Amino acid sequence: MPSRPEPVRTVPQHRDGDGFEVRPFTPSCADLLTRGDHALIGVSTGNSYFNQERLTQLLDWAVRRFHRVDVLHTDLHLNTMHQAGGADEEQAARRTKRALRDVRRRIRRAVEAVGTAPARLRSMALSETVDLPGYRAVQQHLDREFDGNPQVRRACEEHVNRVLGGRLCAEDDRFRAGLSYLRSELPFLVATPRVLGVPSSVSCYHDLLPVVAELYEDGTCFDPGQGHVVVRPPMRGERP
Repeated sequence: MPSRPEPVRTVPQHRDGDGFEVRPFTPSCADLLTRGDHALIGVSTGNSYFNQERLTQLLDWAVRRFHRVDVLHTDLHLNTMHQAGGADEEQAARRTKRALRDVRRRIRRAVEAVGTAPARLRSMALSETVDLPGYRAVQQHLDREFDGNPQVRRACEEHVNRVLGGRLCAEDDRFRAGLSYLRSELPFLVATPRVLGVPSSVSCYHDLLPVVAELYEDGTCFDPGQGHVVVRPPMRGERP
């Protein structure tokens, strides 16, 4: 894996037959997309982008291009995020329960609509993966990098501040909650092949997360078989 990524704009963007724009992060990501071993579809709980129709279309796109597809939704640290945003314990629990019920229903219906074999398409929660040996090994490596590598720590902290829309201090409850949320999903952003035991994997999301570019540039965290592809519908005003 090269120590410094080529910018996204250097990889040709193309319009898929399903109407999606598909943009690999780097040339090596484009190769992994063509290889088609495994796709990870990350679904952010509470994100309105993942409506029923779009999620179904995305899964249909993925199963026709990859041998295996996993849909992963985050169910950790949501209570803490709500409380850090000002909700009391009861409100946070209620909001978390409602959000998880909604995202699980949409994923279940999308998986049923696609109708492929369970061995090729499965849905899982992040909490179901944290005891996997691969997840634990990657998490321990990332923890060591976070504690000992200033660039990795800075990448994570800047990502959290960017997502939360401010320059929060390390003691801020929202910052701490956001950092815990990020660190729990980070193994899947940098080393899904090791976490799930697949030959290679492409993370398919509608945007490139800031932390991905920063950690790729650092070169100490990414698995060689980890790819990232931006997959999204055409922007408004563009031809379908």
